[in-house]
Amino acid sequence: MSGCDSCTQCGTTCRAGPPTAELPPDRPLVVWDGDCGFCRDWMSRYHALGDSRLAFAPLHDAASHYPAITEADFRSAIHLIEPDGTAVRGAEAMFTIMSKVGLRSWPLMLHRRLPPARALAEWGYRQITAHRGAARIASRAALGKVAVPSTLLLTRRVFVRLMGLIYLIAFLSFGDQAAGLIGSQGLRPAEVLMTMAQEGGAWWRVPTLQWLGGDGVLEATWIIGSVAAAFLILGLAPVVAAVTCWAMYLSLVTVGSVFLQYQWDALLLESGLLLILWAPLTWRLNSPGVRRPSRLVHWLIVLLLARLVFFGGLAKLQSGDPIWADCTALTYHFWTQPLPWWPAWFVAALPEWLLRAGCFSVFVIEFTAPLLLFLPRLPRAIGAACIALLMLAIAATGNYGFFNWLTIVLCIAMLDDATLLLLWPRIARAGIAVGLRRRPHRAARWPRAAAASSLLVLVLVTVWGQASGRRPITPVQTLQRAIAPWHPVGWYGLFATMTTTRPEILIEWQADDGSWHPIIFKWKPGPLDRIGGLCQPGMPRLDWQMWFDALAYERAWKQGLLSSQGGFYQLSGREVLPALLRRIMVLDTPVLDLLEHGPDQTPKAIRWHLDRYAFTSPAERALDSNWWTRTRVFSSPAMVFERSP
Repeated sequence: MSGCDSCTQCGTTCRAGPPTAELPPDRPLVVWDGDCGFCRDWMSRYHALGDSRLAFAPLHDAASHYPAITEADFRSAIHLIEPDGTAVRGAEAMFTIMSKVGLRSWPLMLHRRLPPARALAEWGYRQITAHRGAARIASRAALGKVAVPSTLLLTRRVFVRLMGLIYLIAFLSFGDQAAGLIGSQGLRPAEVLMTMAQEGGAWWRVPTLQWLGGDGVLEATWIIGSVAAAFLILGLAPVVAAVTCWAMYLSLVTVGSVFLQYQWDALLLESGLLLILWAPLTWRLNSPGVRRPSRLVHWLIVLLLARLVFFGGLAKLQSGDPIWADCTALTYHFWTQPLPWWPAWFVAALPEWLLRAGCFSVFVIEFTAPLLLFLPRLPRAIGAACIALLMLAIAATGNYGFFNWLTIVLCIAMLDDATLLLLWPRIARAGIAVGLRRRPHRAARWPRAAAASSLLVLVLVTVWGQASGRRPITPVQTLQRAIAPWHPVGWYGLFATMTTTRPEILIEWQADDGSWHPIIFKWKPGPLDRIGGLCQPGMPRLDWQMWFDALAYERAWKQGLLSSQGGFYQLSGREVLPALLRRIMVLDTPVLDLLEHGPDQTPKAIRWHLDRYAFTSPAERALDSNWWTRTRVFSSPAMVFERSP
């Protein structure tokens, strides 16, 4: 028989099975039933993994060389025969093969040391051999091309580079806004937080470079992070670059106030921590000396994506929101979301039954796709594809910064080398290094394994608490509070409730001649004849926060807390409107740079309005070309602010 010696490179199934060895061989020999298609698939798989470490032969070629083993025994179970003639069979032979090809050794250890595990494994093996046809169908449904092994060498390389791209986007996007958001003349100066931290805090409770102080350090933080992200994209010093990116972004999140407290910022930090544990300990990502990617860390990445999507669905049910319960959420979502762009108007005009069907599809994906991620190659790829399609649909109608794209990067990490190779032209696949590499040295493996195991415990505690709604025991709560500033594990549950109105804050400034002029933001709705454009994967943090401010002031108006006798209201302390009004009034340049159109002279006064916006209908838009309708809810009196000394 003949077969392909490089299944992982060519991406094809060896229909004839592994090559027949010279008999008797000078290495362990695997004897399998040559008439069994199930055996042929799996022996081709292990041959691709083991290469020259094992020899393979069908029983009709090998049986005559081993008269001590009957043909009936050969047909009933696979055999592994050592050069000295000793042999093992059945489940023990399979576990020994796994160990010898360097795949995993713990099943063999359990088989030899724990009689219950041995009995269970042998029983399972007998069930498979008794139903080989069904087993072959099941294995092909799970793995597709069974003969092509599932390895993660290419997957890790792609993941590292794409994470570098996401980091670069995050740093450059925030860096362009940092001075106006948290600079010394910004809306929430980082120096205020650091003054409070110096009075009673410690660096491990406030992990940031801003302990060194100043706008220069703030600028250096995102610049260093951007350079490190570029190193990741280029595949240079991946571990050092990953640590630097994570540390710089953590530094910004720590002092970023409300502007960096979104779930996707936590998602980037948790993904970045896993990136540190998964990146190879080499100076080049494509170095020939790169060792095998950690399966434990990969499972943590799987868990992260599954948690993100599943708890997004669970949060909707736990909230008790009737809008989600009756599947009408999408009739509101497209025009009430923070930063819609023009495709959202067209989708919002679709028939209600179609929007309800889309809402139901969201639930189907959020509750089924995460489960598929824990299955083998084919169902996992289907689950990842469903999640990626959901992210693309969200990005096609709304601006959510890098969130959708980071989630898609996590989806790509679900695909093994054989699946990813399908994205390359067939002629180029042979030149792409994939396969099962040697394990890292013990000294390098165990610290990472310990860190990954600790993270797994934290993840499981978080999952239990989020799913059950119960608080963990006091020692665990104490530990969670202690490590919370470092954001090792996020708490996810996006879009738990659906907003059914769209309040908007509009700001006006008064010129010397007494006329009033609008402040125009770059991305959020304002003029009725304008709808936001595509600003992703960047994240306009001020425009986003103004959406939350508008919701807060709408609630205050409903509660009777707003009065035309006064316009300066600080509600929960998270609102940026008061600071924004002050900064505009005194023409602070970093803040004005966050706006599209601000005052061109020092305002005599400033005021703000709370309006309710909604998309126009197709008929209304045909009449006046407006994207929006609006109704005024509240207007503040004219206010005057002076620059603080």
